[in-house]
Amino acid sequence: MSYLLFPGRHLVNTTFQGKYLQRVLAGPPATLPGFIAGRATLAGPPAEIIFAITSSNQENSRFNPVPFHVRAMGVDRFARQLRAQGKFRYRVFGIPHYGHTEHFAAFTVKEIAYQSEQAIQLTPENCVVLCSTPEVVRLYRELGFGIVPAELSAPEPRPATPIEIIREIGGQKHGWRAGRLAGTQLAASHVSLFEDFPEVPGRIARLYQDPLTNQEGGLTAARNYSSYARGMNEIIRLKYLDIQKAVRGGRIVDEGCADGALLAEISRDFPDSDLFGIDLSAEFAGRFMERQQAGEFGGAYVHFFHRNLFDRIFEPASLDTTICNSTLHEIWSYGEGEPSVRSYLAEKLRQLRPGGRLLIRDVVGPQAGGREVLLWCAEDDGENLARAEIARHAGRDHDWLQTLSTRSRFYLFAWDFLGGGSGFTFTEGVGQNRPVFRLTLRWAAEFLSKKDYLDNWSSEMNEEFCFWDFPKWKQVLTETGFQVFENPNSAAESSRVYTNPWIVEHRHAGHVKIMELDGKALAWPPTNMVLIAGRPPG
Repeated sequence: MSYLLFPGRHLVNTTFQGKYLQRVLAGPPATLPGFIAGRATLAGPPAEIIFAITSSNQENSRFNPVPFHVRAMGVDRFARQLRAQGKFRYRVFGIPHYGHTEHFAAFTVKEIAYQSEQAIQLTPENCVVLCSTPEVVRLYRELGFGIVPAELSAPEPRPATPIEIIREIGGQKHGWRAGRLAGTQLAASHVSLFEDFPEVPGRIARLYQDPLTNQEGGLTAARNYSSYARGMNEIIRLKYLDIQKAVRGGRIVDEGCADGALLAEISRDFPDSDLFGIDLSAEFAGRFMERQQAGEFGGAYVHFFHRNLFDRIFEPASLDTTICNSTLHEIWSYGEGEPSVRSYLAEKLRQLRPGGRLLIRDVVGPQAGGREVLLWCAEDDGENLARAEIARHAGRDHDWLQTLSTRSRFYLFAWDFLGGGSGFTFTEGVGQNRPVFRLTLRWAAEFLSKKDYLDNWSSEMNEEFCFWDFPKWKQVLTETGFQVFENPNSAAESSRVYTNPWIVEHRHAGHVKIMELDGKALAWPPTNMVLIAGRPPG
């Protein structure tokens, strides 16, 4: 048996690919322009085409905006239309995402072997590869495979590649058919596919026009999602207990749900409720689905939306509880500050039923945050580097950060926070015979909230936590139309602000100290707030 391996994401197929495959199937691959010889000596056309759909377990990002099942249907339609003009065998395999690896080509060949129960053993002696991506061509050539280079061998002007068509669809405001490339170079199989599944080009446009989503489908490329999820989930039970008594059953949504850990907790207490998770991260989308497959949500109905939190997803007055756990500071940081937060809160009011609850758990700024204070940072709890040395160091890996003294981390924070564009300033001096920094209480609290997040330092530096104090939050909620609940007889059902004693004991004490300008010690700033707000009845 002789094979043609056609690897790629197969987001769409093109008219050029159809015509090119007809030429491949008409004679020996070596007769094609630009053929790169390998160890295969195929005297005739390949007997079977192997479509390898790569990154099959990724979707909802600009890199992969089309779900695997739709891509597989598209490839099947494309191959069937091609086979109507000449008989050949074909098979379709989904290849999981492996990240950037030099073993990509070898992994693909192995995956096809295992998925086919070892029936298909692709080797450089029995297979040539159709590929036009130079880096991927190199990987297959290094294994000894011959290459038919498709678009790379076409004369100028070269035909559009699938990703160029996808980008055009993503940029269209008035439907995918308005694009020049889609109108002339999209294969008939995918024209009919998009006609049958009009939500697919709509999804592509949404993802490409989303101002917050990066190429991989997240807020920031700097975040280590494994360590981020691990850190969040280690205390997820405590976070749930903060809001547990305020949750109202029925239709419950966790906005910024990450991998679904909080919804898994909620599902135990509300098994008859409908649970909805929303998150922008493609990485968390996959982790959420793994939880669902493992049955971690019990018998509750659960649905995940891989969407921007600004998207209007739910009908007016349709939800009983909306939970915002550590998301409002991201709305502020990655949006446009106060206008984004106010707009977001107004949308949350719209989607709640009368009597429904909005539960916010997040970091909070200190009251009177604009006043100047003194901040002492320990020099003997790590390597004490000078400010100039810190500025010259390009890396931000965990191991290096862990070696730094608290004072050195402050210098690094001052250099990195919001790319240096926060307006954050400080001066150095002496207080109580020790070197101190003079700055506002707000910026001191911001440093305390970040100094120990070493796994995701670069990501945390993009986010501002302490922009509003607790009274300001309550004021904004009231101005938006919410009723803020404060119950002196039940802390569990009351809005509140607190300083986490574990953080004080393990992260503050002995490492930092905040003082008045006269050297008098100040109480630790708050670390967290819980806001329980409702849409008024009627």
